[in-house]
Amino acid sequence: MISTLIKAPRRTLRWLRRFRHRRGYGIHSPFAFGFVTGVVYEAGAYYAYAPLAQKWRGMLNGCPLRPKDLRLLLRLANFQHPARCWCVGYAADGAEAAWLKAGSSGTHYTTHAGGKADMIVANRNWPACAETLTDALAEGGMMVLTQVGGRQRKAWLKLLQHPKAQVAFDLYDFGIVFFRPELQRQHYVVNYL
Repeated sequence: MISTLIKAPRRTLRWLRRFRHRRGYGIHSPFAFGFVTGVVYEAGAYYAYAPLAQKWRGMLNGCPLRPKDLRLLLRLANFQHPARCWCVGYAADGAEAAWLKAGSSGTHYTTHAGGKADMIVANRNWPACAETLTDALAEGGMMVLTQVGGRQRKAWLKLLQHPKAQVAFDLYDFGIVFFRPELQRQHYVVNYL
Protein backbone atom coordinates (compact mmCIF):
# COMPACT_ATOMS: atom_id res chain seq x y z
CA MET A 1 0.00 0.00 0.00
CA ILE A 2 2.75 2.46 0.93
CA SER A 3 4.77 1.67 -2.23
CA THR A 4 1.67 2.41 -4.34
CA LEU A 5 1.26 5.79 -2.64
CA ILE A 6 4.92 6.59 -3.26
CA LYS A 7 4.82 5.49 -6.91
CA ALA A 8 1.68 7.47 -7.83
CA PRO A 9 3.19 10.95 -7.28
CA ARG A 10 6.43 9.91 -9.00
CA ARG A 11 4.54 8.59 -12.02
CA THR A 12 2.40 11.75 -12.16
CA LEU A 13 5.47 13.97 -11.97
CA ARG A 14 7.15 11.96 -14.75
CA TRP A 15 4.00 12.31 -16.88
CA LEU A 16 4.02 16.09 -16.38
CA ARG A 17 7.72 16.32 -17.33
CA ARG A 18 7.08 14.33 -20.52
CA PHE A 19 3.76 16.00 -21.34
CA ARG A 20 4.95 17.55 -24.61
CA HIS A 21 6.07 14.11 -25.86
CA ARG A 22 2.62 12.52 -25.91
CA ARG A 23 0.69 11.00 -28.81
CA GLY A 24 3.43 11.57 -31.37
CA TYR A 25 3.71 15.36 -31.07
CA GLY A 26 6.95 16.57 -32.60
CA ILE A 27 7.67 13.33 -34.47
CA HIS A 28 8.20 13.94 -38.19
CA SER A 29 9.30 10.50 -39.34
CA PRO A 30 6.37 8.59 -40.93
CA PHE A 31 7.64 5.29 -39.49
CA ALA A 32 8.07 6.67 -35.96
CA PHE A 33 4.77 8.57 -35.98
CA GLY A 34 2.91 5.50 -37.24
CA PHE A 35 4.56 3.34 -34.58
CA VAL A 36 3.73 5.71 -31.71
CA THR A 37 0.14 6.36 -32.76
CA GLY A 38 -0.65 2.89 -34.10
CA VAL A 39 1.15 0.68 -31.58
CA VAL A 40 2.09 2.52 -28.39
CA TYR A 41 -1.09 4.60 -28.15
CA GLU A 42 -3.44 2.15 -29.88
CA ALA A 43 -6.80 2.45 -28.10
CA GLY A 44 -8.72 -0.27 -29.95
CA ALA A 45 -9.60 -3.56 -28.33
CA TYR A 46 -7.54 -6.46 -29.66
CA TYR A 47 -9.02 -9.93 -30.08
CA ALA A 48 -7.02 -11.41 -27.20
CA TYR A 49 -7.37 -8.70 -24.54
CA ALA A 50 -10.49 -10.06 -22.84
CA PRO A 51 -9.57 -13.79 -22.82
CA LEU A 52 -6.04 -13.11 -21.56
CA ALA A 53 -7.19 -10.63 -18.93
CA GLN A 54 -9.73 -13.14 -17.65
CA LYS A 55 -7.19 -15.98 -17.62
CA TRP A 56 -4.49 -13.99 -15.82
CA ARG A 57 -6.76 -12.06 -13.43
CA GLY A 58 -5.60 -12.74 -9.89
CA MET A 59 -2.40 -14.40 -11.12
CA LEU A 60 -0.60 -11.14 -11.90
CA ASN A 61 0.56 -10.56 -8.33
CA GLY A 62 4.02 -11.92 -9.17
CA CYS A 63 4.17 -10.10 -12.51
CA PRO A 64 6.13 -6.82 -12.38
CA LEU A 65 4.22 -5.45 -15.37
CA ARG A 66 0.88 -3.67 -15.25
CA PRO A 67 -2.04 -4.88 -17.41
CA LYS A 68 -1.41 -1.86 -19.65
CA ASP A 69 2.18 -3.02 -20.15
CA LEU A 70 1.07 -6.55 -21.03
CA ARG A 71 -1.31 -5.17 -23.67
CA LEU A 72 1.62 -3.18 -25.10
CA LEU A 73 3.70 -6.38 -25.34
CA LEU A 74 0.89 -8.00 -27.33
CA ARG A 75 0.73 -5.02 -29.72
CA LEU A 76 4.53 -5.00 -30.12
CA ALA A 77 4.60 -8.69 -31.04
CA ASN A 78 1.68 -8.13 -33.41
CA PHE A 79 3.54 -5.21 -35.04
CA GLN A 80 6.87 -6.99 -35.46
CA HIS A 81 5.61 -10.54 -36.29
CA PRO A 82 9.05 -12.01 -35.59
CA ALA A 83 10.06 -15.44 -36.81
CA ARG A 84 12.05 -15.90 -33.59
CA CYS A 85 11.64 -14.04 -30.29
CA TRP A 86 14.05 -14.36 -27.40
CA CYS A 87 12.49 -13.65 -23.98
CA VAL A 88 15.26 -12.80 -21.51
CA GLY A 89 14.43 -13.09 -17.82
CA TYR A 90 10.82 -14.16 -18.32
CA ALA A 91 9.34 -17.58 -17.61
CA ALA A 92 8.16 -19.51 -20.66
CA ASP A 93 4.79 -20.08 -19.01
CA GLY A 94 4.43 -16.62 -17.43
CA ALA A 95 1.98 -13.84 -18.15
CA GLU A 96 4.46 -11.88 -20.28
CA ALA A 97 5.06 -14.86 -22.59
CA ALA A 98 1.32 -15.53 -22.89
CA TRP A 99 0.62 -11.97 -24.00
CA LEU A 100 3.53 -12.03 -26.47
CA LYS A 101 2.34 -15.34 -27.95
CA ALA A 102 -1.16 -13.94 -28.38
CA GLY A 103 0.30 -11.08 -30.42
CA SER A 104 2.15 -13.31 -32.86
CA SER A 105 1.21 -16.97 -32.70
CA GLY A 106 3.45 -18.08 -35.59
CA THR A 107 6.59 -16.99 -33.75
CA HIS A 108 9.10 -19.37 -32.18
CA TYR A 109 9.54 -18.11 -28.61
CA THR A 110 12.60 -19.13 -26.65
CA THR A 111 14.13 -18.28 -23.29
CA HIS A 112 17.64 -19.39 -24.33
CA ALA A 113 20.23 -17.64 -26.47
CA GLY A 114 21.36 -19.13 -29.72
CA GLY A 115 21.21 -17.72 -33.21
CA LYS A 116 19.74 -14.44 -34.31
CA ALA A 117 16.35 -13.23 -33.13
CA ASP A 118 13.97 -10.82 -34.87
CA MET A 119 12.64 -9.62 -31.52
CA ILE A 120 14.17 -9.60 -28.05
CA VAL A 121 12.16 -8.85 -24.92
CA ALA A 122 14.27 -8.43 -21.78
CA ASN A 123 13.32 -7.80 -18.16
CA ARG A 124 14.79 -5.18 -15.86
CA ASN A 125 18.12 -7.06 -15.54
CA TRP A 126 18.97 -6.40 -19.18
CA PRO A 127 22.03 -4.13 -18.55
CA ALA A 128 24.02 -7.17 -17.37
CA CYS A 129 23.72 -8.78 -20.82
CA ALA A 130 23.29 -5.74 -23.10
CA GLU A 131 26.21 -6.68 -25.37
CA THR A 132 24.89 -10.23 -25.82
CA LEU A 133 21.45 -8.82 -26.69
CA THR A 134 22.79 -6.48 -29.37
CA ASP A 135 24.82 -9.32 -30.91
CA ALA A 136 21.78 -11.61 -30.98
CA LEU A 137 19.38 -9.14 -32.63
CA ALA A 138 19.06 -9.62 -36.38
CA GLU A 139 19.07 -6.73 -38.82
CA GLY A 140 15.54 -5.35 -39.00
CA GLY A 141 14.87 -6.59 -35.46
CA MET A 142 13.26 -4.94 -32.48
CA MET A 143 14.50 -4.99 -28.89
CA VAL A 144 12.08 -4.29 -26.03
CA LEU A 145 13.71 -3.54 -22.69
CA THR A 146 11.89 -3.13 -19.39
CA GLN A 147 12.92 -0.19 -17.21
CA VAL A 148 15.20 2.16 -19.11
CA GLY A 149 14.85 4.97 -16.59
CA GLY A 150 16.24 5.29 -13.11
CA ARG A 151 19.26 3.08 -12.40
CA GLN A 152 19.30 1.64 -15.92
CA ARG A 153 19.55 5.10 -17.55
CA LYS A 154 23.30 4.98 -18.09
CA ALA A 155 23.11 1.54 -19.76
CA TRP A 156 20.21 2.74 -21.94
CA LEU A 157 22.17 5.78 -23.14
CA LYS A 158 25.15 3.55 -23.91
CA LEU A 159 22.90 1.19 -25.91
CA LEU A 160 21.66 4.14 -27.98
CA GLN A 161 25.27 4.71 -29.10
CA HIS A 162 25.39 1.25 -30.71
CA PRO A 163 25.95 1.68 -34.48
CA LYS A 164 22.97 -0.53 -35.38
CA ALA A 165 20.49 1.18 -33.02
CA GLN A 166 18.81 3.34 -35.65
CA VAL A 167 15.47 4.27 -34.08
CA ALA A 168 14.71 4.15 -30.36
CA PHE A 169 11.72 5.03 -28.22
CA ASP A 170 12.14 5.88 -24.55
CA LEU A 171 8.85 5.17 -22.76
CA TYR A 172 10.64 5.15 -19.36
CA ASP A 173 8.92 1.90 -18.38
CA PHE A 174 10.08 0.43 -21.70
CA GLY A 175 12.83 1.10 -24.17
CA ILE A 176 12.21 0.00 -27.74
CA VAL A 177 15.11 -0.11 -30.20
CA PHE A 178 14.91 -0.94 -33.90
CA PHE A 179 17.95 -2.27 -35.77
CA ARG A 180 16.68 -1.11 -39.18
CA PRO A 181 19.46 0.39 -41.33
CA GLU A 182 17.03 1.87 -43.86
CA LEU A 183 15.70 4.31 -41.24
CA GLN A 184 17.33 7.60 -40.32
CA ARG A 185 18.97 7.52 -36.89
CA GLN A 186 16.68 9.13 -34.31
CA HIS A 187 15.80 8.59 -30.66
CA TYR A 188 12.43 9.67 -29.29
CA VAL A 189 10.99 10.30 -25.85
CA VAL A 190 7.37 9.15 -25.55
CA ASN A 191 5.03 10.00 -22.69
CA TYR A 192 3.78 6.56 -21.67
CA LEU A 193 2.20 6.52 -18.24
